[in-house]
Amino acid sequence: VALPKFANAVKVANEGGTRGSLGVMRSSLTIYYGDNQGTYPTDLSPLLTPGNKYLPQAMAVYTTEHGKSKAVSYVSEPGDGDTGYWAYVNAGGDIGKIYVECTHTDSKGTAWNQY
Repeated sequence: VALPKFANAVKVANEGGTRGSLGVMRSSLTIYYGDNQGTYPTDLSPLLTPGNKYLPQAMAVYTTEHGKSKAVSYVSEPGDGDTGYWAYVNAGGDIGKIYVECTHTDSKGTAWNQY
Protein backbone atom coordinates (compact mmCIF):
# COMPACT_ATOMS: atom_id res chain seq x y z
CA VAL A 1 0.00 0.00 0.00
CA ALA A 2 2.76 2.45 0.89
CA LEU A 3 4.96 1.70 -2.13
CA PRO A 4 2.62 3.15 -4.81
CA LYS A 5 2.06 6.29 -2.73
CA PHE A 6 5.82 6.70 -2.22
CA ALA A 7 6.51 6.21 -5.94
CA ASN A 8 3.90 8.84 -6.81
CA ALA A 9 5.38 11.24 -4.24
CA VAL A 10 8.82 10.84 -5.85
CA LYS A 11 7.34 11.46 -9.31
CA VAL A 12 5.53 14.61 -8.14
CA ALA A 13 8.70 15.87 -6.43
CA ASN A 14 10.76 15.33 -9.59
CA GLU A 15 8.12 17.15 -11.64
CA GLY A 16 8.22 20.06 -9.20
CA GLY A 17 12.00 20.14 -9.52
CA THR A 18 11.71 20.37 -13.30
CA ARG A 19 9.22 23.24 -13.10
CA GLY A 20 11.51 25.01 -10.62
CA SER A 21 14.53 24.47 -12.87
CA LEU A 22 12.58 25.87 -15.81
CA GLY A 23 11.90 29.02 -13.79
CA VAL A 24 15.59 29.32 -12.88
CA MET A 25 16.63 28.88 -16.53
CA ARG A 26 14.15 31.55 -17.66
CA SER A 27 15.31 33.97 -14.96
CA SER A 28 18.95 33.38 -15.93
CA LEU A 29 18.13 34.12 -19.57
CA THR A 30 16.39 37.34 -18.53
CA ILE A 31 19.48 38.44 -16.59
CA TYR A 32 21.71 37.55 -19.56
CA TYR A 33 19.40 39.56 -21.83
CA GLY A 34 19.69 42.59 -19.54
CA ASP A 35 23.47 42.28 -19.27
CA ASN A 36 23.89 42.09 -23.06
CA GLN A 37 21.91 45.08 -24.31
CA GLY A 38 18.78 43.15 -25.21
CA THR A 39 20.43 40.20 -26.93
CA TYR A 40 19.78 36.55 -26.13
CA PRO A 41 22.56 33.98 -26.60
CA THR A 42 22.46 31.82 -29.73
CA ASP A 43 23.28 28.83 -27.53
CA LEU A 44 23.24 28.25 -23.78
CA SER A 45 27.00 27.95 -23.31
CA PRO A 46 27.17 31.30 -21.44
CA LEU A 47 24.74 29.85 -18.90
CA LEU A 48 26.11 26.30 -18.81
CA THR A 49 29.85 26.97 -18.65
CA PRO A 50 31.20 26.18 -15.16
CA GLY A 51 31.86 29.34 -13.16
CA ASN A 52 29.44 31.53 -15.12
CA LYS A 53 27.53 34.21 -13.25
CA TYR A 54 24.07 33.15 -14.46
CA LEU A 55 23.65 29.56 -13.28
CA PRO A 56 25.58 27.74 -10.56
CA GLN A 57 25.29 24.47 -12.52
CA ALA A 58 23.51 22.92 -15.48
CA MET A 59 19.90 22.28 -14.52
CA ALA A 60 18.35 18.85 -14.98
CA VAL A 61 15.01 18.24 -16.64
CA TYR A 62 12.96 15.22 -15.56
CA THR A 63 9.92 13.64 -17.15
CA THR A 64 8.58 10.21 -16.29
CA GLU A 65 8.72 9.05 -19.90
CA HIS A 66 12.26 10.28 -20.64
CA GLY A 67 13.94 10.24 -17.24
CA LYS A 68 16.52 12.84 -16.23
CA SER A 69 18.72 14.82 -18.60
CA LYS A 70 20.75 18.01 -18.84
CA ALA A 71 20.77 17.98 -22.64
CA VAL A 72 19.57 20.91 -24.74
CA SER A 73 17.92 20.87 -28.17
CA TYR A 74 18.39 24.05 -30.19
CA VAL A 75 15.37 24.91 -32.29
CA SER A 76 14.46 27.85 -34.54
CA GLU A 77 10.84 27.87 -33.37
CA PRO A 78 8.85 26.17 -30.61
CA GLY A 79 7.60 22.79 -31.75
CA ASP A 80 6.31 19.42 -30.73
CA GLY A 81 9.59 17.57 -30.28
CA ASP A 82 9.61 14.73 -27.78
CA THR A 83 13.19 14.25 -26.60
CA GLY A 84 12.72 15.04 -22.91
CA TYR A 85 15.49 17.67 -23.20
CA TRP A 86 15.45 21.39 -22.62
CA ALA A 87 14.48 23.11 -25.88
CA TYR A 88 15.98 26.55 -26.48
CA VAL A 89 14.75 28.74 -29.32
CA ASN A 90 17.90 30.32 -30.75
CA ALA A 91 16.55 32.11 -33.84
CA GLY A 92 13.52 33.95 -35.15
CA GLY A 93 10.84 35.83 -33.29
CA ASP A 94 10.77 33.47 -30.31
CA ILE A 95 14.51 33.61 -29.60
CA GLY A 96 15.30 33.29 -25.92
CA LYS A 97 12.37 31.02 -25.05
CA ILE A 98 13.11 27.80 -23.22
CA TYR A 99 10.75 24.95 -22.50
CA VAL A 100 10.64 21.21 -21.83
CA GLU A 101 10.69 19.34 -25.14
CA CYS A 102 8.17 16.65 -24.21
CA THR A 103 4.63 16.10 -25.46
CA HIS A 104 3.70 13.78 -22.59
CA THR A 105 1.77 15.05 -19.58
CA ASP A 106 2.73 15.50 -15.96
CA SER A 107 0.77 14.05 -13.03
CA LYS A 108 -1.77 16.90 -13.33
CA GLY A 109 -2.40 16.25 -17.04
CA THR A 110 -0.51 19.28 -18.42
CA ALA A 111 1.74 18.67 -21.42
CA TRP A 112 5.34 19.46 -20.53
CA ASN A 113 5.87 21.64 -23.60
CA GLN A 114 3.04 23.90 -22.39
CA TYR A 115 4.95 25.18 -19.34
